[in-house]
Amino acid sequence: MKTLLDTNILVHAHNQSSPNQNTASDILRDAINSRLDAYITPQILYEFFSVITNSRRVDKPLDSNEALGICKDLWVSPAIKAIEPQSSTTLAVFDLARNHGIAGARIFDYAIAVTAKEHGIERIFTENTKDFAAFGFLKVVNPLR
Repeated sequence: MKTLLDTNILVHAHNQSSPNQNTASDILRDAINSRLDAYITPQILYEFFSVITNSRRVDKPLDSNEALGICKDLWVSPAIKAIEPQSSTTLAVFDLARNHGIAGARIFDYAIAVTAKEHGIERIFTENTKDFAAFGFLKVVNPLR
């Protein structure tokens, strides 16, 4: 099943102080070894970089060069497929946001979800299940439980 890896899965996999590091690392290893049909978006990598290099978000932040190296490796990985928003994504996100009456930073999750839908992604691995529950086209799974 096509599975989008949300930001928090990547953060836990690379955050040595996370209690979920082993589980998240196993997921990432499965993706790298093609045992999981995994996908990422540019936004997920931008969010990952923002969180993993921020000492207010993680106990042991990575230095920028290390985090950039991880982002680049993930983006060009032959096993983890990189997908990008299509030209229709922006308007679809705004229409969906209007229909659901959302505001603030939630728009970013809508962009991720619409990008996934446009690429036929059926499932997302995330610990933020509530953030993606509104999307009937996306099976939301928290593999860190």
